Amino acid sequence: MIQSLAGLHKGARGIVSSIATAGTGATTMGDLGGSTIARRLLEVGFVPGERIEVVGEIVPGGDPIAVRIGSSIFALRRREAQTVFVQLESAEPLEAIEAA
Repeated sequence: MIQSLAGLHKGARGIVSSIATAGTGATTMGDLGGSTIARRLLEVGFVPGERIEVVGEIVPGGDPIAVRIGSSIFALRRREAQTVFVQLESAEPLEAIEAA
């Protein structure tokens, strides 16, 4: 099942499927270059095929979320995360799988 990263909660994991680009919901950053959130996320490693896990979220409200991608952890606002689409795996955290 493919779902937006913005709709996921702590423990959700999967593989980045795609990033929304211009014309498909990309949001402009507001900088002089007119960069999009999608472009910035691609630059830091949110690329199709990369493993991803939601490792935390602020309670109450759930915004921002902490996301592990590769060996890095990023804090993303839900509006930023809505540009990332994830092919879901299971809700079991990666640490539990790696320890087994």
